[in-house]
Amino acid sequence: MLVILLHFCSIAPSSAQTPPAAPQPAAAPAAPAEPPGPGRLQYGVRFGPSFTTLSSVEAFDDSAAPVAFEPTLNFGGFVNVKLSGSISFQPEILFASKGERINDKGAPPVQTPSGGTEPAPADRVILVRYLEFPLLLRMSKQTHENTSVFVIAGPALAFRRNAVIREIVDSGRHEVITDEVNSSDFSYVFGAGLQHRRWLVDARFTRGTRNIAVDPFPAPVKTSAFAVLMGARF
Repeated sequence: MLVILLHFCSIAPSSAQTPPAAPQPAAAPAAPAEPPGPGRLQYGVRFGPSFTTLSSVEAFDDSAAPVAFEPTLNFGGFVNVKLSGSISFQPEILFASKGERINDKGAPPVQTPSGGTEPAPADRVILVRYLEFPLLLRMSKQTHENTSVFVIAGPALAFRRNAVIREIVDSGRHEVITDEVNSSDFSYVFGAGLQHRRWLVDARFTRGTRNIAVDPFPAPVKTSAFAVLMGARF
C-alpha cells in the first residue's frame, strides 16, 4: 500500500500543471507618420523679361515724346503656401524696373534704305528701378500627375531704388531724376502660368495705380508692364 501511495504522489504534480497559454497574436505594426501634404510649402527663384511703359513722360522731360516700351529684366524669389484646396498664397520679392523709350519732340524722320522715311528712333530711356513685393493669390488645377496650370492675382507694393534718364547707346551717360520720382508705387498684378515638377512659368500684367511723378505736370505718370517670368522651386 505504501508503494502504491508513493507512486500516486509522484504522478499527481505532473498532471496538475497548468497547460501552456495559447500564443498571443503579433502586435500590429505602428502606422507610419503621415507625410506632410505635397506642395504645402514651396519656395524658389524667378527671373524673366518685362516690357514696360509709362502713361506719360513729359513730367520728367518736357522736351521728350514717348517712342516705345522699355525691355527690362526682373529677378527675385517667391514663397508659395497652400491655404485650402487649390488656393495658395504666393508672396514674391523682385528687382524690377519700369520705363519708356523717348526722343525729342519733333525729331525729324529718318531715311530708310528703300528710300522712304520712318519716325525717328528713341535715343534715351526713362528708367525707374524698384524693389517690388507682389502679394498674390494663386488658384491651381492639376492636369497631369506632375503638371498643373494656375492663375494669379493680387496687389504689388514697390519701393523706388533709383531713377535716371540715360542714353540708349551709352548707359554711362545719364541724368539722375530720383528726386523727381515718388518713393513708392502700388500696382495690381494678374496672370496665368504652368508648373511641371519643379519648373514654372507665368505671363502677367502689372498695372500701376499711383502717380509716380513728384510734380505730375502736365499729366500724371503711371507704370505698366507685361512680363514672362520663369522659375524653379527648391
